[in-house]
Amino acid sequence: MGRISIIGFGKIGQAIAANILRQNINVTAIDTNPGLHIAFEKGEYKTKEPGIWNSLTHAYENNKLAITTNFAFAKESDAIIIAISLLIDQNKKIQYGPFLEAIKNLIPFLVEKTLIVIETSVPVGFARDIILPFIEKEGKVHGKDFLLAHSPERIKSGSMLKQLGQIPKVIGGISEEATGKAYEIYQWFFDQKLLYKVETIEAAEMLKMAGMIYRDVNIALSNQLAQYANKKEIDYAVLIPLINTDKEANLLQPGIGVGGHCTPVYPYFLIDNFQQAGFDFTLAKQSRVINDNMAGYSISLVSDLVKNKKALILGLSFRPNVKEDALSTTYLLNEELLKAGFEVWVNDIEFDEEEIKERNLQPCINIYDSNCEVAFLVTLHKEYSLIDFEKLASSGIKFFLDGRNSIPRDKVEKAGIIYLGIGH
Repeated sequence: MGRISIIGFGKIGQAIAANILRQNINVTAIDTNPGLHIAFEKGEYKTKEPGIWNSLTHAYENNKLAITTNFAFAKESDAIIIAISLLIDQNKKIQYGPFLEAIKNLIPFLVEKTLIVIETSVPVGFARDIILPFIEKEGKVHGKDFLLAHSPERIKSGSMLKQLGQIPKVIGGISEEATGKAYEIYQWFFDQKLLYKVETIEAAEMLKMAGMIYRDVNIALSNQLAQYANKKEIDYAVLIPLINTDKEANLLQPGIGVGGHCTPVYPYFLIDNFQQAGFDFTLAKQSRVINDNMAGYSISLVSDLVKNKKALILGLSFRPNVKEDALSTTYLLNEELLKAGFEVWVNDIEFDEEEIKERNLQPCINIYDSNCEVAFLVTLHKEYSLIDFEKLASSGIKFFLDGRNSIPRDKVEKAGIIYLGIGH
């Protein structure tokens, strides 16, 4: 069968490529990072994402996968998939630059209705209001030189390839022709039962944004309820499964904060959309504030109890046993602890000492030799569920703040350590 080009060969692009390759379709990966091609060429490519390494390395060795920095290799592809993340700056403004630069590099090779599918999560209106005119001002015509569609990725690190075979794929195009063409080609590497067409490209964009807003708002609600429950000595974390048994509620667990590429970022996309439409998305704004403030709230639970003000943070990754630290709660927690006069050490089983130092954090290699008085659990790596609390107590830990409500209280208290949780 044909060839698909993927622009942006990070974790999402690699997962998409692996999914396409397992259907025996050739892939050209285009990324401005020359190190990717070198890593594959030298046999040094690494990833812990299940199924990805085997798929990509085997395909590369058998000339089914090509990796290049040259956008000209996208020419004559059956479709071009864009997987370049949109990020926000310190002022929560979207950084369009890298995405638009990639589109600019593609424009010369758009001929005879080249299909472009944006997999990147984007604000509502991004494709029609920004990308479409950006391409057409260079003389290319939609419906003649190119077709533009959107099918937002909805996968998470840790089981991406599996999710691509299970989670429905929604497709919306600038035109009915664009939607139809994307739907036709996506059947090459997705079960047709997973594919859903929506009427407009804006509907496809809205789908991902709404899902992420729901998650952030839900967690913020749980975080506020947890704070109240802490005050009233109610074990809210234990109540959540019971609350949800009525089949009406679906409360998520509260926690020390929300990190990652998606949940702390995408609400700002829709907040901007609301402003452009003359609305104020106060719910999303307040949820972001509540969730970011959970680091400070967690510190308030112990700040009046400790004496030596030395803190150990357990976890830098924003997801258990995945080496990714984008907008990790650890950065907020470290900052707030330093403001409160604490000395702070960070331990993470996915990051080595130098990698932690590179992130301007103070590494703790041995959690049983930290000389800290309080430990904050930020990331539930499976290794942390096996902590020897007797040994931890011997090292000086007197308080354990379980930021994920995941460690049995009696296990901690049996060692003589005071247990504190978020609504627990």
